[in-house]
Amino acid sequence: MDGVEPVLYPLLRKDLTAQGPRYAVQIGEKMIDYNEEFRLFLSTRNPNPFIPPDASSIVTEINFTTTASGLRGQLLALTIQHEKPDLEEQKTKLLQQEEDKKIQLAKLEDSLLETLATSQGNILENKDLIESLNQTKASSALIQESLAESFRLQSSLDKERDAYLPLAESASRMYFIISDLSKINNMYRFSLAAFLRLFQRALQSEQDSSNTEERIKLLIGSLKHTVYEYVCRCLFKLFIHSHQEWETFTGVIVGDTIRKSDSQRSARDQIPSWIEQDRVWAVASLKISLPGLYQTLCFEDESLWRTFSQSSICEQDFPSPVVKKISLFQQVLVVQAVRPDRLQSAMALFACKTLGNLCCAVIESTIKRSDRLF
Repeated sequence: MDGVEPVLYPLLRKDLTAQGPRYAVQIGEKMIDYNEEFRLFLSTRNPNPFIPPDASSIVTEINFTTTASGLRGQLLALTIQHEKPDLEEQKTKLLQQEEDKKIQLAKLEDSLLETLATSQGNILENKDLIESLNQTKASSALIQESLAESFRLQSSLDKERDAYLPLAESASRMYFIISDLSKINNMYRFSLAAFLRLFQRALQSEQDSSNTEERIKLLIGSLKHTVYEYVCRCLFKLFIHSHQEWETFTGVIVGDTIRKSDSQRSARDQIPSWIEQDRVWAVASLKISLPGLYQTLCFEDESLWRTFSQSSICEQDFPSPVVKKISLFQQVLVVQAVRPDRLQSAMALFACKTLGNLCCAVIESTIKRSDRLF
């Protein structure tokens, strides 16, 4: 729901009417029996619902939306628990001790006020009262000193914890970047729980480092790679009908295929001369793993592919006789094999054509937001 209906106000205010041993509340034109254990929870998908002033005083608003600062703190805590569990344990104990001291201090203040309120006669002549006040003052001073020491220790621990803050900030930005994919389609919703699992997987990866700063850089790189693979698998695989093509693109089967191929040594002789030497094995891999596609491409016709090979935007300059016969993802495979320098642009073009113009707008927005991250 988007707001609080006025018809619910009597219920929220608990305007109850006693009817013998029971209570009732008026909802609209009806009197409804009221149970003391009744609780009403209202939820909305609107992150900023409008609550009228007369309703704000009778409802409690709780925002469960994930915020950048809240997620950063949660990720920082997970990092410290994994990297320096003793530090996080000390932090927890200090916070608990601090709360205990504050409770003791509040009790002393209440006790002092109660003693003053119940005292009789001249306060200056009441020795028991003066002694009690002195004890309270001494106890309060000790608690204040303990709190001050706790604050100093906590500040010291926070400095050590803040060393891992860049990792938490990068991870938080990653989450909100992939969350923007839901603007393309609701099926591209990545839950926070799934992202936290990726984050913990990155933390568990073994990274050799000599100091904390280098360790953080390695962890950020590992997380980027993990999140990238996870998101790409979710997005691209939805629009790829051939499992063989997908495994060729990700390199799952190519390596073994080439090693087992009897024609490995003569690959250069089998690949057209216009293809550069450093791309021979990639094209040979494409030929072995997807022979049907390779035959359709007609790589032997050098004049057909001359514009493509020399173009600075080759992903948009496929030969017209060929482009009519192959799918959008097969075009990505060709660019990956022959012109990997344009692979990123080819993937973006594939996504835009597959998902529509809305994808282009979201990709541009996401790239702007991710400049600080990548």
